[in-house]
Amino acid sequence: MDADNVSSRDKILHAARALFGELGYADTTFKRIAEKSGAALGLITHYFGSKEKLFVASSLSVLDELEQAARAGGAGKPSGLDSVIGFVAAYFAFTLKAGQDFMILVRCSPYSDLKGDVNKDDIVGRFEGMINELSRLLKLGMEDGSVVRAEPFRLATVIFASIVGSVRTRLLSPYCPDNYFDEALAFIRRAVAADTGSEV
Repeated sequence: MDADNVSSRDKILHAARALFGELGYADTTFKRIAEKSGAALGLITHYFGSKEKLFVASSLSVLDELEQAARAGGAGKPSGLDSVIGFVAAYFAFTLKAGQDFMILVRCSPYSDLKGDVNKDDIVGRFEGMINELSRLLKLGMEDGSVVRAEPFRLATVIFASIVGSVRTRLLSPYCPDNYFDEALAFIRRAVAADTGSEV
């Protein structure tokens, strides 16, 4: 998109995503967002009302992109197992591609201790939507025999917790190897693949 055609609202949102991801909720101020976006301070309040609403809007905009990428990664695969692994691989790839913007989700994850009076209901709901999608893919795998039989939603919740833990380890741990996501994917594959009598 041509930088001259980007609206002030979009510039504010883009700056907020980066700053919330870098600094967290408490240290991101409207003044910093105005400076980074080049927008007038009053426009932030005009478009978003409050810091809380801007934080949620910023988080949801990153979540939109993440969810689209993960769903696309799980689509059109030859088996349910391949769909699950495609979903997880795309989620992992997005976290690296999105860079600092993704850190807003690390800071607002339902598993994080977010400070401040922030309503996370919409954000939590979106994460739950991804768990539901994983559950759907697992059911497909159970139907085609590629995934071990288990209660799909519970298994999806365990996989999603593994995704979240893996992402935090990869992005926040200084000792984590670059191929960590490959190892995490292999672990998830081994954990959910149906026993077909051969190596998976």
